[in-house]
Amino acid sequence: MQFGLCTGIDGLAVAEKAGFDYIEPPVANLMPDKPEPEFQKNKAQALSGRIQARAFNCFIPGNLKVTGPDADLEALKAYVESAARRAASIGADVIVFGSGGARRVQDGFPVDDAMKQVQEFLRAIAPIAADARVTIAIEPLNRRECNIINSVNEGCDLARQVNHPAVKALADLYHIGQESESYENTSAAGSLLAHVHIAHPATRHCPLPDDGCDYGAFFRALKAAHYSGRISFECGWDDLTTEAPISLDYLRKEWARA
Repeated sequence: MQFGLCTGIDGLAVAEKAGFDYIEPPVANLMPDKPEPEFQKNKAQALSGRIQARAFNCFIPGNLKVTGPDADLEALKAYVESAARRAASIGADVIVFGSGGARRVQDGFPVDDAMKQVQEFLRAIAPIAADARVTIAIEPLNRRECNIINSVNEGCDLARQVNHPAVKALADLYHIGQESESYENTSAAGSLLAHVHIAHPATRHCPLPDDGCDYGAFFRALKAAHYSGRISFECGWDDLTTEAPISLDYLRKEWARA
């Protein structure tokens, strides 16, 4: 199992030194709305280390709406085309669709209509992602962060509705914990599961021995789903340099035991 760190491209050297297998930066580092020459410095930095960016998150900026009366599908497609192509050029094959601000349903807007817009968006960008050999991983977010798509089940249902191999789902232990969602939903995701985020399910801190969480139970659910992708640390740290080796060693052993 490969474990990565959610950090910007400028955190590559720190992540490598800490022992991570890859990094997962925000899509903003790809500068999708900027000309290609402006992106080249970030690309060079991303390719400068032993490890690389294998996934990207924070997909759609909050001002580029996926739902509601201001949603602009053509603008979204142009943004995604640039992001997917540049992500692939760096070596990534997953882009995480959390983007709570972009997909949040505005007050007074029908939720059913918003869900149809999300489906339309994903169907429109699926061929773009496929052409770039990138998978879009739908990230369920807890209700405090977004009011639509809040469980692994809902993420998988949405992926099934889109029905394209370039659109799958994500399981995030923190959001699962915040929603008190059963690990059985993760196990049932099966081949629809494309990516995983991990943090302490209550505190969002990095996983550590004796922190009160049974990470092995989550890993057993992943193995029941025959998950063979990657796991990214999307969490807080008191001291990354000190905690990362401990956390990584702990989770690698928990994965082996699960």
